[in-house]
Amino acid sequence: MRLIETDGVAKIIVYRLDRLTRSLRDSLDILDAFRRHDVELLIATAPELGSAATDKFLLNMMASFAEFERDMIRSRLADVRAAIRSRGRRLAGVAPFGYDADPRTKQLVLNPEEARRAEAIFQMAADGMRPSAIAASVNGLGWRTKTYVVLRTGRKRGGNLWTPRQILDTLANPVYIGLIRDGAKTRPGKHQPIIARETRELVREQIEDRRPATKARSRKQPFWPLRGRILCPRCDRLMSPHLTIESNIVYRHYRCRSHAGGRPPCKGSAFPAYEIEKGVADTLADPALAAEAGENRDLLLRFQIACGVLDFTARMRMLPEVVQRVVYREEKSSLDVTLDTDALKRLFREPPQLAEKPAV
Repeated sequence: MRLIETDGVAKIIVYRLDRLTRSLRDSLDILDAFRRHDVELLIATAPELGSAATDKFLLNMMASFAEFERDMIRSRLADVRAAIRSRGRRLAGVAPFGYDADPRTKQLVLNPEEARRAEAIFQMAADGMRPSAIAASVNGLGWRTKTYVVLRTGRKRGGNLWTPRQILDTLANPVYIGLIRDGAKTRPGKHQPIIARETRELVREQIEDRRPATKARSRKQPFWPLRGRILCPRCDRLMSPHLTIESNIVYRHYRCRSHAGGRPPCKGSAFPAYEIEKGVADTLADPALAAEAGENRDLLLRFQIACGVLDFTARMRMLPEVVQRVVYREEKSSLDVTLDTDALKRLFREPPQLAEKPAV
């Protein structure tokens, strides 16, 4: 769309119209942009459609059917999932350690060797061993995490050394007592449990006893002013907030954790949240920003004057309102910040001039 706006595209070729979008509203906007910039649209399955009034009408009808088809698929999938849940069956996903997925039904079946090891891990935790000690112990025994094959690529994954975090995730997984996660809740499954509920409850209590500040932390969630706005500099996918707690100290980072496009997240692409957020705030306060803004110079000046009278917390609260996108350029150690000019105009528009009262 950026290329189209700069008249850099002559023709768009798609297999079907719904390959552009399955939203009627988006389709109208996209087709309108094509017409405004003289972009020819060629649909492989309907090459006879052109730019005549009748063709425009047919395109709008095709867009409506595409949206209808999308909604029907979504509705039917929801019905199928609800039916699977009502029968206590598993939907999909990688089988957890200790289980395999039945090739035909996709339901969980015991992996005898892994199940014995999972039971031993729970027993170690029940005996009071910390996750770090459990990880060191099982790694010393030559045990590795689950190995599985990614269907899309055929590549093998897993089979790595255990980490304390993976031990904690395993101990917190309700699948080992015969339950299946369903969003924030759990429901009974059809698979065979590996441990008794009493053992898991004992393990849970021991973990909670070592985390006395858990409840206090859960009541007050940290604020992420750049959530959904900061892009990974290596793959241009959105970065996700990531929180770690060590010795009751909270560490916030933005990490590349997306699997969009069928690609794994970028390794080592994580940045301290405070430094990035402060860097964005400092960039917006830089007088050079307004000097290079062209027609939006006065608007940015009003924005910077407003920021000058706000404290740091208030400026952080303002970032989600005005920042559209942030990219950290590692090679230059600099930030590229894109502002939402519509939001700036709404928040910092010039006040109306009052007419002077006539002299009496």
